[in-house]
Amino acid sequence: MLNFRVNTFNHGIHPPENKDQTSGLPIRQFPFAPVIIIPLSQHIGAPSKLVVKEGQEVARGQVLAKADGYMSVPIHAPESGVVRKISRVPT
Repeated sequence: MLNFRVNTFNHGIHPPENKDQTSGLPIRQFPFAPVIIIPLSQHIGAPSKLVVKEGQEVARGQVLAKADGYMSVPIHAPESGVVRKISRVPT
């Protein structure tokens, strides 16, 4: 029988977990930021096309901008709230 094993990484890495530092502590809620800034240009692709307006209420997961071009992606609201301002910012 042939052994097709190529040089593989044996047993993986097992760093210390350090769970003893927090294992007895309760889980805490992280407070949400009062303002969330969401860029429409997320990567090298085309910027997404905005589909909401200033003053509009949005729900978490709602589409804020739709894909509009090559390598473009839709952008969804990370949290519920009101769109306060839409503006260009330097990149």
